[in-house]
Amino acid sequence: MHDQMATYFELNFYLTARQSGFRKGHSCISALIDVSEDIRNNIENGNICFLLLLDHTKAFDNVDSGILNIKLRSNYNFSNSAANLINSYLTCRFQSVFADGKLSQPLPLHSGVPQGSILGPFLFYVYINDLPNVIHNCKIQMYADDVQLHTCCKLNELNSCISRININMENISRWANANKLLINPTKSKCLVISSQNIDTDSIPKIFIDNNEIEYVDRAKNLGVIFNSKLSWNDHIDSLCGKAFNMLRNLWVTQSFTPLKIKILLVKTFLMPVILYGCELYTNCDQLHKHKLNVLFNNSTRYVYGLKRFDSVSEKAKTIYGITFFKYLDFRVLSFLHKIIYTKTPPYLFSRLRFTLSERNCHIVPLRHSLSSSERQFFIYSVSLWNRLPVSLQRMTNLSTFQHNLLKHFS
Repeated sequence: MHDQMATYFELNFYLTARQSGFRKGHSCISALIDVSEDIRNNIENGNICFLLLLDHTKAFDNVDSGILNIKLRSNYNFSNSAANLINSYLTCRFQSVFADGKLSQPLPLHSGVPQGSILGPFLFYVYINDLPNVIHNCKIQMYADDVQLHTCCKLNELNSCISRININMENISRWANANKLLINPTKSKCLVISSQNIDTDSIPKIFIDNNEIEYVDRAKNLGVIFNSKLSWNDHIDSLCGKAFNMLRNLWVTQSFTPLKIKILLVKTFLMPVILYGCELYTNCDQLHKHKLNVLFNNSTRYVYGLKRFDSVSEKAKTIYGITFFKYLDFRVLSFLHKIIYTKTPPYLFSRLRFTLSERNCHIVPLRHSLSSSERQFFIYSVSLWNRLPVSLQRMTNLSTFQHNLLKHFS
């Protein structure tokens, strides 16, 4: 059922282009790159950007099967039998609780999609697929129930821009009420991102359901911390703190853990924390590159039992076969390769312009004047790509490209 519906929705272009959840070639990182690139471009033009992070309350549990049934028929041309089949999957469900060795009496569930199922997430984003229709003069990016809304303006247009945002907040509120969903205003946040310093106490407030949405200097967005300067310093500081705590716990058993197990622990337990979002932060400033280098060197010391002043540079290369920063570049280029040769997600592929030369596969560099722009994904990844040998650029298979890219870097 999932495969049939997913294919049907894709072939008929029913799904909004800005939904990145549970779709092939889409991810949290692709959604974040899309938003950050829009903001980067506007900051280059001297604009002030508002990024709203909206939080749904128990979104998956509040899906109304009757409303979904109507949407499947009227919006997506489902036959009566197909819509009734989906309805039968969602209705007549019961829930029990097991505690202290006893099972409670089952109670009926009146709403929601079953989480942990393959159909649950898909049906949810079909349910909220029409949300972008009520948004005007703002851009929206969604990952399942996480909604990012952003718009930009000149400094002298601040008041009218916030007025536009509040109109959209009213539209979203009406849409949510009609769909029996709730937006949590206390967990929703607004970032004002600009190269200038903006006093958020002196600008008009943003409301949803008569509740004020808080202006913040930094906020976690799909696991990556955004701040008011669109630098990734707060995110790197946070991941370094978390990774160092994990590393301290691993050191307790360092002396009697086999080498292979230590390498495995670093790669599967520690490195995912460090590498999440690296496509965004790889070209960070020198201070934060130093922090990341210290962290990776300490991970190498844990693996090989090295002391504080022992040299780690040669040992560090053995974990991934190349240096840590080369491995970050490897991740960035792999991500760009997927965009180029799968053309997904379309909202990222459409940002690329290729040179007309038949001698190479270069991408036209994006124009920028601010040094901070060099730390963003497209500026940095395109510069890396254009320095690759043409033979590498023309490898369409991702595995082949990655294999040869590692050899190139080593």
